[in-house]
Amino acid sequence: MAQAPNMPPGMSGASQMPQGGMAMDPLAELRDIHIPGLLEVWPPAIGWWFLLALFMILACLAVYWLYRRCRSNRYRREAIRELRKLREDYQQHGEDSIYINELQSLLKRVALTRFPREDVANLTGESWVAFLDHSSRTHEFSVGKGQSLIDSIYRKEPEVDVAALHELSKRWIKCHRLELAV
Repeated sequence: MAQAPNMPPGMSGASQMPQGGMAMDPLAELRDIHIPGLLEVWPPAIGWWFLLALFMILACLAVYWLYRRCRSNRYRREAIRELRKLREDYQQHGEDSIYINELQSLLKRVALTRFPREDVANLTGESWVAFLDHSSRTHEFSVGKGQSLIDSIYRKEPEVDVAALHELSKRWIKCHRLELAV
């Protein structure tokens, strides 16, 4: 048997050649590696659109609720500002009777702003402080420092703890509740 040229000794040409006469290269049959394409983020899936729409609706509702809340409590902020000015004026003149009259007027205006006129307009004395107690869920006006609102406007020299009455009135303005049946 004759050796094929350029073959190592001891190997015959029949052992290297396949039957069809072509050399078999196992790597020639492999396909190239395919790199996946970039993930597309636009347009998003339909679920994301629904989620975005829900978020937008909730955000609009939250802004609307905050706007209504802020607007509905504007009278409280204005009343607190006026109460502060009343206190500054009192520190200037020191007249208890002027302070108590102005405070009564302020509290009445705040009450008329939020409560029905027929329930509030004609209240005086004990019925007035009972209304203030009931709307703030306390007893500070009829039993505590707020008692001076009952008849101090009719006295020449009222006995008033202005600092305590000021804080009590401020608390009422900030915290009075509207669900009330007088």
